[in-house]
Amino acid sequence: MKRKSGFSLIELLMVLGVMAILMGMLAPAVGMIREKAQRMATAQKLRQIGMAVATYQSLTGRSLAGSDLGDWMSRLAAETGVREGELYIFKEDPLLSQQTESIPPVLVQPAENGDWEEITGFEDWPIGVTVVSGLSPGASPSTTPVAWTRGLNLSGQWQHFASARPGIYGSEGGYIVFLDGHVEFHRNLTKDGGQLVHFTEGTRTSDIRLAVNPGARAYDFLGQVF
Repeated sequence: MKRKSGFSLIELLMVLGVMAILMGMLAPAVGMIREKAQRMATAQKLRQIGMAVATYQSLTGRSLAGSDLGDWMSRLAAETGVREGELYIFKEDPLLSQQTESIPPVLVQPAENGDWEEITGFEDWPIGVTVVSGLSPGASPSTTPVAWTRGLNLSGQWQHFASARPGIYGSEGGYIVFLDGHVEFHRNLTKDGGQLVHFTEGTRTSDIRLAVNPGARAYDFLGQVF
């Protein structure tokens, strides 16, 4: 009599066990790759915002200044067309999980009087960036911050998730985009005596207020930061 070839129950269980172990090893790696890809996408979004501000200054010859974040975004959109919701709202933002609706295609739009205005419900969305209003057109492009991921406090560190203005990555750090369009990730701006350059003195500083020209203001979706 011929014996039929095939897997025994023990062999099948061993194969399933090995597969389970491999899946357990791969899952963290896949998660890390996905997280890294999302962060790279956010950095690219900040780069687009920074380049749009530089374009605004080049086109108008004046500083981009607004009375709040929505007004700043409206003025930028009126000159450059940059207004997409996904440029300002980040999928890894812990506050976004509280939203049940999809990210709006745009956050500002033309009004009937010809000006630009915020969309209805604008104030309900967790904008992920803090922007500088009133940035001097004569600022040094490579050392002057334009915007950064929300949650950076004035001591030079990003705030944890449970704070009033949580960092996109908690206290792990955040991105800063500069006027020339380059983007840097910093865990702590106080490292090595300061990771930023003082606007007027050219020395190291960790206080982002000192890295922009006097009179500049910073806004996020909750209001004025400084």
